[in-house]
Parts: sequence; C-alpha cells; structure tokens
Amino acid sequence: MKTALSLVISYLAFCVFGIALCAFLYMVCEGLVTFVVGQHMSFFSLDFFKKGLVFSIPAVCVVAQLRLILRVLKINRAKKARIAEIDRNLVVGLLLHMLFCSLSWFVLFPAVADFAASQMNSGIVAINPVSTGYFRENDSGIIYYYTEVHGDGSADGLLFDTNKKEPTSVDVVQFKNLPTAGVSAYPYSDVLVRNAIHAPKGVSDSFDVYSTILRMGKKSWEKGLPSWLSFASLGLVIVSIYGFQFASSWRLINSIFTFLVAAFAAFMNYLYYVGKLPSFVMDLDYTLPMFDKAALLLMNVSMFVFFSAFGIVMCVYRRRKAKAAVQDYYEDEDADEDEEKVEVDESSGFEGE
Repeated sequence: MKTALSLVISYLAFCVFGIALCAFLYMVCEGLVTFVVGQHMSFFSLDFFKKGLVFSIPAVCVVAQLRLILRVLKINRAKKARIAEIDRNLVVGLLLHMLFCSLSWFVLFPAVADFAASQMNSGIVAINPVSTGYFRENDSGIIYYYTEVHGDGSADGLLFDTNKKEPTSVDVVQFKNLPTAGVSAYPYSDVLVRNAIHAPKGVSDSFDVYSTILRMGKKSWEKGLPSWLSFASLGLVIVSIYGFQFASSWRLINSIFTFLVAAFAAFMNYLYYVGKLPSFVMDLDYTLPMFDKAALLLMNVSMFVFFSAFGIVMCVYRRRKAKAAVQDYYEDEDADEDEEKVEVDESSGFEGE
C-alpha cells in the first residue's frame, strides 16, 4: 500500500508540474513567434497557455509513465529488500503502469482531442505588422527598410538588392504601399526573430516527430473508435517497456534503455504517418482492409509482443540471479558462524563438530 501510494503521488505530481511548466514554455515560444522587433512583447497569453496544455499533456503523461518504471526500479534498488518485497513492488508498479496507460490513452488523450477541437482555432498564428527603423533581408537577398507601416499591412520605405554583382546608381529603390508579407519569416512574424533563433536540428526534428504524432492522433479520434484503437496501439508498446528495467544490472543503463525504446517506438509510428516505412509494410493497409491502419496496428502489436517477451525473460533471469545471490549470502554467513564455533571450542579444550 505504501509503495502504491508513493507511486501514485509521484506520478500525479510529475504530471501536474510537468504540464504546467511545458504549457508555460510553449506560451513563451508562441510569444517569440508573434514577436516583432521594436514592439512590446507579451509573455502571458491565456490562448497560448491553453494551446500549450493541449500540446504538452500527451508528452508529459507518457514521460510520467516511463518515470514510474524508473521509480519502481529505484525503490527496489534503494534498499536491500527481500525478494518477496521486490516481487510485490514489481506487481504493484506494473498494475499502476497499466492503469495509467489505459486512463491516458482511452480517457485523457481523447478528452484533450475534444478540447482541442472545441476550443482551439485552426492553429494559424496571427502575423503582427512589422515595425519601422530596422533592416530586414528576405530569402531572395533583398533588404527592406520600412519608414512607415499602414493599417492594411502595406508599407513605405527603401529596398536594396544584394544579388547585384556590381554597384550601380539605382542600388537603393524607394517604394510605397508594398505588402510587408514580401519579407518571408514563416512561421515567425519578423524575419529578424527568425534569423536570431536557431533551434538545434535534434530539437526541431523531435518537435516535428511529436507534432506529427499529435496531429494524427487528433485525426484518428475524429475518424472514430477503430481508427483511434490503431493509433492507441502505441500505448501497448509503452506498457511493454516496463520489462526493460531488467535489461541490465546497472540502473543507469536500464533508464537509458527505457527512454530509447520509447523514442524508437514513437519514431517508427512517425515513419508510418509520413509514409517512409518499407513498401511491404505500408502495403498491409491494402492487403488487410478489414483493419484500419493495419500496418500501424501490426507493427505496434509486434513490438509489444517482442518487448514483453524480452522483459519477461530478463525478469526471470534477474530474479534467479537474485535468489542465487541471497542463497550464497546466507551460506557464507552459516560458514562464518561454523568457523567461529570451531574457534571457541578449540579455545575451551573441546573439539568442534
């Protein structure tokens, strides 16, 4: 009971604080997207915060489920518990892991999809008008300098074409009522902000993978239960990862394995959604039309079976090693006691048995 309560409190606390933090960071990032150099920047927006909640809840909940696995591993390694206590902690952790996965994939995530559909707009960020007094270069190498920006989005100013190999007397051209959209900064409002922010490729790629899965999850829920069940089969893979806490005798290695396997499963689902899996896999959608997203379903079920088998085998192996270690420990203690008894008998003039 104590272990279950500890895991539940840890899971819920991580979800609450993690979702709030991620939603806040999302709100700040959206503020940067709409920010224009030379204008006031507002870091607090309720609309952006709600979008951050929708965006971060699935990721935080999945990470919390993986963290629960590591919490069970930590509890069993933190003290020299008896094998029966370790087994009980493993069973309690597995049951809670399955419970949280079920609640997440069949209650919370659909509710998030409904909330996103009912509360959020199309997701297009409003482009703020650019400010005057700054040099802005578009992707074609033309530098714009706005002296006045009108209410309809057009502007007056000067432009300079940097593509010319030799300077001429008409390098600088004056313009009026030119649409400011000519300076492409998508998805940002200001090209100066876009050029100043360079996210590492690993971060941007991970963001793209997660965004794609999130978008496809929303579409699957809107299409109906069969489509959602195929999408939610990824949750089966998350359940099967529980066994990777036995992959190694080192807790750090097990922690790394747990997150790497989850990332691998998510990436394989992403490859399916973008159509980059081998053709013989993608063709399963046509050869098995009775299942919605048959290729995705079979892929996730196969990973579930493989990872579960691996976890069971490694669990049995580690448990046998633990039993053998305990048996050797008590045998060594008995041997030490016999030696001490012999020494006492010899000192008293009697022979030990």
